Amino acid sequence: MTARRAAVLLLFLVGCAVTAQAFAGVTASLDSTQVAVGETVQLTLERDGGGGGQPDVAVLQRDFDILGTSSSTNISLTNGGFSEKTQVVLTLAPKVTGHLTIPPISWNGERSQPLALDVSGPGGGGQAGAQAAPAVFLETSASPEHPYVEGAVQLTVRLFMAEPLYRADLQLPESSDVVVRRLGSDQDSQVERNGRTYQVVTRQFVLFPLHSGKLTLPGPVLEAEVAVTQPPSAAGRDPFDGIFGGSPFGGMLRTMRPIRLSGNPLVLRVRPRPAGAVGNYWLPADNVTLSAAWNPTKLTAQTGDPLTLDLDLQATGLTAAQLPDLSSMLSLPAGLKAYPDQPKLDDSTRDGKLLGSRDQTIALMADSPGHYTIPALAVKWWDTQANQPRTATLPARTLTILPAPANTAATPAAAAPAPPAPTAQTRSQPRQQPPPPTAPQRAPPLPTRSRSAWEWISIGLAVVWLATLGAWLWSRSRQRTAPRPVRPATPVGPRQLRPDPAKERAAFRAACQANDPQAARARLLAWATSLWGTTPAGINAIGAKMADPTVAELLRDLDRACYAGGAWQGDALASALTELPASAGKAGRQRDGLAPLYP
Repeated sequence: MTARRAAVLLLFLVGCAVTAQAFAGVTASLDSTQVAVGETVQLTLERDGGGGGQPDVAVLQRDFDILGTSSSTNISLTNGGFSEKTQVVLTLAPKVTGHLTIPPISWNGERSQPLALDVSGPGGGGQAGAQAAPAVFLETSASPEHPYVEGAVQLTVRLFMAEPLYRADLQLPESSDVVVRRLGSDQDSQVERNGRTYQVVTRQFVLFPLHSGKLTLPGPVLEAEVAVTQPPSAAGRDPFDGIFGGSPFGGMLRTMRPIRLSGNPLVLRVRPRPAGAVGNYWLPADNVTLSAAWNPTKLTAQTGDPLTLDLDLQATGLTAAQLPDLSSMLSLPAGLKAYPDQPKLDDSTRDGKLLGSRDQTIALMADSPGHYTIPALAVKWWDTQANQPRTATLPARTLTILPAPANTAATPAAAAPAPPAPTAQTRSQPRQQPPPPTAPQRAPPLPTRSRSAWEWISIGLAVVWLATLGAWLWSRSRQRTAPRPVRPATPVGPRQLRPDPAKERAAFRAACQANDPQAARARLLAWATSLWGTTPAGINAIGAKMADPTVAELLRDLDRACYAGGAWQGDALASALTELPASAGKAGRQRDGLAPLYP
């Protein structure tokens, strides 16, 4: 019996020795055993000998984020002996609060001893007063907690700082369940909590859940650095105190420690689209407004002239991209065509909320005179505050289209061909120009020069030369004072002699969208005339004034289409030529040439 007890005792002692040997090779230590949430702690692992790979730190990832790792090797010679130590320092950020245990770390078959760490939450901790409150923490709030799918959720994140942060970055983790938009700029304030003064940075986000049901989203994450003052040396004071202690450079001896702080997860219970919401679009918003402006305001125009409708749709709590296309929702009567312009989308902030707006201009043109009634335009949306459907409505409008004046063509395509340019051989001859087919009156013929000068040829070459020169100078002076033929680009009558530039621009764009080269050319010349006061010398002169190679090439294509015929697409020209200069400048003051011929 005594031998048996001795054997058991021996086995126990051997086991203790093996366990002690397993823990003896690797030592672990913490620079602090108690931290607040958001703060970091440094775990130092030390092992005798070199090599042996790296420690297995996977067991730490359950409760900690590893923000940094550094390693070093120390070699020393003592009393003729040789020793080597390898050290690894890990910067850990606790993920949870409470009493945590750092488990044993395995390194080259050896393990360290377990360590205890207390992590206090906001306002917690084992010490009293200011030490109980954390130096940095986050607060988040979301409203509403029960949003509709694709509806806005206002997320407010507040960062409290009792000490300066460096290289701070506050972000929301990406998620496939929501679309995140930052709202406005940060707001700074100052508060006092638990006996400590905090600088508060408030940042607003807006979330749009993409599907219904319960969503759990990770909270915001702060990554930054804080300054850490080095503790005094083993001798009881900093060895550099005598050099920098009393100077401004003493602060440079501080080191930076990273911190990583995560806010609480966000839990949303997203409601689906209600059965009362009808339509092929879905607008869950706080408020929706729809307005319109007509030009001309009397809703009266002549055949071939456009009326413009400016629509403005605004929604509080939605982005501009979520708003529907209003031009596709218009119901137009037969004989009335719509030519919508590119919409203008804008997102802004009003009263701390997201405001999306969609502005769209639509040109309306009628094929024949008459009265055209446009039905009311209704935009259905869901009031997320009152939890009920609503409708934003524009009333019906009746347009009156009058016949075109009798002395003008019924369509904007009627443009007279320009006369050919004079040559050197025909300058002395009377200028022959056929009357334009739509001109209200025939231009008076240009004065001609007497041909008696040619009878002096027989007298002598010198007399002929002098007579010809005098006759040419006389003819030039008469041509400067002669009345110029009336151009039919702007009809003379009860309408304005100088058309409205906005109306002519809309007519030009409508002709381009209709792929009508003749009408586009005539309207472009009329648009330029209304702006500059003089008719340009053809559309190529407009291209030269724009000084844009792309526009010039597109105008040459238009001119070739007018001359040679064939198919022509006007979308590219309408997109490139959106505005004309307000003044013709030097190009408008030059003597008018003759436009290229076209049918």
